[in-house]
Amino acid sequence: MNNITEAQKIYEVSKIWKEAAYNFAFWDKVDIDWDKEYKNALVRVLETKDLYDYYRELKRFVALLGDGHTDVSFPNEISQDTEYFSMIPVYFAKPGDEIIVVAVSEDVKDEIPLFSTLVRIDGTDIHDYIKEYCYPYIWHANEDACGIFILNSLVFGRRGSGAVFTFAKDGREFEVRLDRVVPSKIVWCKTDIVPQSVISQRLISSSEVHTVQITDDGIAMIRIASFDDDTMPGKIYSCFDELKNAKGYILDVRGNSGGNSMNADAIAAMFINGEFHSCYAEAQIYEPTYKAWSMFRDDFNGLSPDEAQLKYAEDTFSLKAYRMQKNIFYVRDEGRKVDNNAPGKLNGPIVVLMNQSTFSAAEDFVDVMKMYTNAVFVGNNTAGSSGQPLCEPLESGGFFRICTRRCIAQNGEDIYNKGFTPDIRIIPAAEDIASGRDVILEKGLEIIRKST
Repeated sequence: MNNITEAQKIYEVSKIWKEAAYNFAFWDKVDIDWDKEYKNALVRVLETKDLYDYYRELKRFVALLGDGHTDVSFPNEISQDTEYFSMIPVYFAKPGDEIIVVAVSEDVKDEIPLFSTLVRIDGTDIHDYIKEYCYPYIWHANEDACGIFILNSLVFGRRGSGAVFTFAKDGREFEVRLDRVVPSKIVWCKTDIVPQSVISQRLISSSEVHTVQITDDGIAMIRIASFDDDTMPGKIYSCFDELKNAKGYILDVRGNSGGNSMNADAIAAMFINGEFHSCYAEAQIYEPTYKAWSMFRDDFNGLSPDEAQLKYAEDTFSLKAYRMQKNIFYVRDEGRKVDNNAPGKLNGPIVVLMNQSTFSAAEDFVDVMKMYTNAVFVGNNTAGSSGQPLCEPLESGGFFRICTRRCIAQNGEDIYNKGFTPDIRIIPAAEDIASGRDVILEKGLEIIRKST
């Protein structure tokens, strides 16, 4: 592993501090003293003994900003090194508040039944454990949406590290000591749980990021796992003649991590007549002279942004100077006008399936569908994290992201760290996972069938 000097540590922490201070899109949403936290981070990183702990401290520093598009990533030499990324022989799902066992190794299958609930680690209640040992290093402002980050924090760690895990199943609790081992040495236990098919369907298009299926009763199900593939819209467009005969449409963006919002617009265009707008947003504007002027304004001291807005509502110069001083002077972008190049418009009832792992450009898709269609939205709130991150490499091998542009819901909904709200909220239970039922998809199909 490459060594890192104290000078390089200071430089990289300072680089993160600087970029966030001037470019972060949400300074009006967080209540932290960034300069003070920078000084605290300097002390901690200088005390680290290796690259792994150094990056952990960088993660802790950036996590204070509380944004899902703002983070630090390990260098490959760390993330691919089993010395630091070994795992316990168990994996979990977190459909709601509970953490459920969904995979176990052959070695522990007799000790830990599938679909047991994790209740404690080393005697600490699991929710308290997460707050103390996971949250300081990950985005967690939307606790539902940070589920995958929590699970990875619990499962992965230094080789040989471990803890006593307490599980519950069928009314009884039991403890198992689990240590982290090299992932390639784990032999995972096969299960006989087969996903229940709600109805048979015919596949008409697929790629690594999408599937298009038609059910026997004529409902089109379009599943999109990512909007990162620029060829995906064209592949779905090629099915248009068959899609237009469907009785209704299920658009599934659960777990969609985002990508290119123009690809999201291209799919939404099939359900919209003519042009439409996408991606309302705000970005920070900085004019240093106003900050210089603000240094002489004692009347700004102690004022919150809301108080300043009231006090200087009729004094645009003072309000601008105050906001420039705080790096919270924003300019609204009323959205990109989208030329609708879809082959035509699909008519019929629409259901959009979404959940807490619907991020970024997938949320932009939800935004457009909410604004311009009569779709019914089923599942859980989306992640509440969409924007344009500034991605910067670090000399030590990793990189960091600072969100520079914040997306604004066209319908006025507050989505910051909350996400878009479904019309029908459904969160799968442990018994649904155990039985292989997709209760969200079932509800979507039920809605379409009642509509037709």
